[in-house]
Amino acid sequence: MALGNVQEQTKQVLAADGPADSRDPAIRLELFSAIMHSYRALPVFFPVVTAALALTLEPAAPAWLVTVWWLVIVAIHVEYHFYQHRYFDAVIEPEHVNGWIRATATRYWLMNIFWLGLFPLFWNSGSDIQNFAILMIFIVHVVMAAQTAFQITPITISVTLPIMAGVIGMCISTFETTYLALGIACTPTYLYLLRLAQQQRKAATETLDLRLRNADLIRDLGHARDVSEAARRQAEEANDQLKRREHHFRALVENAFDVVLVTDENAIVQYASPAAAKLGLEPDALIGMNSLTFLTDEQRKEVLGIASSSGNGLTSSTYELVVPNYNGSTIWIEATLTNLLGDENVRGYVINLRDITLRKRAETEQRSQFQVLQALATGEPLTEVMARLALGAEETNPGARAAVFLLDGTKDLVTSAAPNLPDDFESWIGEFWKRQKEGFFGQAALSASRIVVTNLQDREHGDFVSSYMRKAGIQSLWFQPIVSHNGSVIGSFALYFPTAVEPGAWENDYLAGIAHLCSIAIERRRSEENLRRATESAELANRAKTKFLANMSHELRTPLNAIIGFSEIMRQQMFGPLGTERYIEYTNDIHDSGRHLLNVIDDILDISKIEAGRYAIEEEEIDFADVLRWSIEMMRARTIEKQQTITLALPDEMPLLRADQRAMRQVMLNLLSNASKFTPVGGRINLAVAIDGQGDLGLSVKDNGIGIPADKLQEVLEPFGQVDDTNARQHGGTGLGLPITKSLIEMHGGDFVLHSELGHGTTATMTLPGWRLVWQDTTAMTATPGA
Repeated sequence: MALGNVQEQTKQVLAADGPADSRDPAIRLELFSAIMHSYRALPVFFPVVTAALALTLEPAAPAWLVTVWWLVIVAIHVEYHFYQHRYFDAVIEPEHVNGWIRATATRYWLMNIFWLGLFPLFWNSGSDIQNFAILMIFIVHVVMAAQTAFQITPITISVTLPIMAGVIGMCISTFETTYLALGIACTPTYLYLLRLAQQQRKAATETLDLRLRNADLIRDLGHARDVSEAARRQAEEANDQLKRREHHFRALVENAFDVVLVTDENAIVQYASPAAAKLGLEPDALIGMNSLTFLTDEQRKEVLGIASSSGNGLTSSTYELVVPNYNGSTIWIEATLTNLLGDENVRGYVINLRDITLRKRAETEQRSQFQVLQALATGEPLTEVMARLALGAEETNPGARAAVFLLDGTKDLVTSAAPNLPDDFESWIGEFWKRQKEGFFGQAALSASRIVVTNLQDREHGDFVSSYMRKAGIQSLWFQPIVSHNGSVIGSFALYFPTAVEPGAWENDYLAGIAHLCSIAIERRRSEENLRRATESAELANRAKTKFLANMSHELRTPLNAIIGFSEIMRQQMFGPLGTERYIEYTNDIHDSGRHLLNVIDDILDISKIEAGRYAIEEEEIDFADVLRWSIEMMRARTIEKQQTITLALPDEMPLLRADQRAMRQVMLNLLSNASKFTPVGGRINLAVAIDGQGDLGLSVKDNGIGIPADKLQEVLEPFGQVDDTNARQHGGTGLGLPITKSLIEMHGGDFVLHSELGHGTTATMTLPGWRLVWQDTTAMTATPGA
């Protein structure tokens, strides 16, 4: 009955995690709540904005009509203000969220329809600037609304569609070429915004779904733990009951799972149950053997002491012993010795043996892992945590000696913990790694391969290894690399044994688990240290960046677009000659400066989106050679002006590349622009593409320009980082091109490295993983991520 109850409770735990559809209302409620919080200032914002516009713009309707329009907007937003209060004060169940969404979407439809009153009230056919400003206000409204209300589709539509439809309709109704073009351009732009909103909505939904599933998992794990604890208590009660009835079921000993040995007064085995075969020996082979043969001297003294203290009374003693080197491995047994010297029919001892190796290993492993996690939580040094792991591994694997190694920045193996290995082991392993770092052992370790050697004392490993292993009493090595979450080797865990022992299935799983725990400990400690060092500088940099972006990004775009547009009209003299050549030069300067400043703002927004994790990569199969040629052509005017030579070297067979074409073009334009900018007149820029031996694609952009000081190479890869040098500063720039380039390459799983020598030029090297290459030959093997 107890077992049936445990099984039933386990089934309930497994069934506790419902289907994914059951989380949809909760996810929808979270997304809707995010929108409501984003629009909390709406009741104040829109009345103030409309009032400002009414006072600023030249009306096309009577003043009383404008006043009525504004009062209606104020009334709508006052009602929305009280509606917000009802929402935030209410306790909303997830299944009722759809009603709130419909009510909110209806209010947004109404707000935006009245907001469109700007067109009939302020559209003046004789003031293109005012009309264009109204259109830009509505377009900015659509862009901002699409980015702040993307979570729920009906709300996204209600806050964008009326405005966009009004803009398009108004542009088309004018029948003027400029407005018609703007109206037509708004249609794909709006569809693109809806597409971005869909992707953001999908990402937000997946994030919330993962969070809810994790919460369900934690709850279920707690329930499962309670069930497991109840099962353990019930099992212990059953075991106690079994021991109490042991004498009554002696007749069933032949069918028992435990090994039963009956000895004489000298511990010589007289009878062995068939279950002895489970320990690797036939029962007949045990007859006549001394039952103490399998024990060490210390264990033998312990057993004899227990037996002698029992006298001739009917007593039983239970103890746990380690039996080393038995049948090629070390096992734990639970032995119950019953003194029956006073029984005329026995005159000896009855010994019940049970293999508890797996249980002891599990208990020891669990205890060790708990101590390690507790040490991590209490902030113990990494060396102490690694020492705990090593000691726990030695307790779990009797007879073994453990060591934990870390890889430093130069890929050298450093001993972090080796509590029971010889004192000179650390210096010996350092010398061994120097010899083997580039050899088979080092390459296998750095490639995350498990290494098992069972003949370390043989001379085939060289006198340096074999002599030390004989001196240290080590014959076998189990070497498990420690791999970080991103797949790189950061250390290794090793177990050394005095005899030739190979790991079984359980040992392999244990090695993988202990290496994973080491990885968690190492990465957590390193992350904490990095976080501590970076916190102060990050806070200062973040405040400066936030202030800079707030002052530079959005407010400059609208006037810049006007400056660029009107300077373009003046430069082309669309409405007549300017009167003097100097004015044409000035308009060119205005146009070029506006373009430059707009590019700066675009770079700032790009790096902000990348740092915020909101830069979406749209992968497709692209012709990378065409991207390179296109980029060279785009730079042709600048390189011709500076009489620079650009060369492009491609391999004979060029595969397609699975990547974001826009991002790759931006990367190439940034690299070529930097190379041209810092290369003098008549210089050279060489582009070379190659496929390395591991199947990765490498691209190098090499110039013979002014170069970068060695101590500034890392700084120029940071946002706004620039070389504080007279030669470099005369070229200007924001210091965002290289950081954007590096981030876009890393988002594709690649690496970006700068090599430079001051006065001799710079080489920028980009490496993309082989699994992004798509070969045209169908017989070729294509790499896959993680291969």
